[in-house]
Amino acid sequence: MGMKDAMDIRAGHVLKIDGAACKVISHEIRGTGKFGKTIHLRLKRLTDSHLLEKSVKAEERVEDVETRHVKLQYLYRDGDRFMFMNNETYEEVALPAQAIGKQETFLKENTEVDAIYSGDKPITLEFPKTVELRVVRTAPGVKGQADTTYKEAELENGLKILVPQFIKEEEVVRVNTDDLSYIDRVTVKSLKTGGEFKEKEKEKEKGKES
Repeated sequence: MGMKDAMDIRAGHVLKIDGAACKVISHEIRGTGKFGKTIHLRLKRLTDSHLLEKSVKAEERVEDVETRHVKLQYLYRDGDRFMFMNNETYEEVALPAQAIGKQETFLKENTEVDAIYSGDKPITLEFPKTVELRVVRTAPGVKGQADTTYKEAELENGLKILVPQFIKEEEVVRVNTDDLSYIDRVTVKSLKTGGEFKEKEKEKEKGKES
C-alpha cells in the first residue's frame, strides 16, 4: 500500500481509514491559505457498506489501498453470503452480505458484475454510479411543502428512497448507487401520447401553453 497526498484524493479512490478500506464518495476542499485547508470526505466503508465522514488536513498523507477490478458472474445468495464465479478461472468466490448492503437490490442472478479486489480477495462490488428506476409507489405530494422536503418512494426493484414532493408514481428517477440517494427526475409520462418526455422538454411545453 502506498501513500496519497490529501489534495490528490478524488471520488472513487479507495483509502485505508481507521484501519478499514473505504471508498471515497465525494470530497470537498474547505478553508483558505496554505495551511488552512481541510479536505472533507464522504466515505463508504467497504467491509459493511457503512457511510461515514472524515476531515483531513490538506498537508496530510493518507494510506492508499491498491485495488483492481475483476468481472464476476453473480450466482445466488447463500444465507449471509453472496456467491459469484470468476468466468476466467471458474473459481467460486463469496462476499459477505454486509459488504454489499442495500445494493443487493441491483444484483440479478447470472449477470456479470464488477468486483473490487484487494490482493487476491474481493472486498465489494462496483455498480454503475447511477441507475434509472421507475417509481411504483409513493404518497401524493404535500401542497405548500418546499421541494427540499422529501417523502418516501418505492422503486421498481423494491428499493425505498427519499424523493422530493413533486415526484409521482410511474415517473423515472436517477439514483446514486453509492449512498442510494435521489439525484433527479428523468422522465414523466404523457397521458395523451403514452410516450415519455425529458423533463426539460415537458417544462418547455408548459411554457408554450402559458
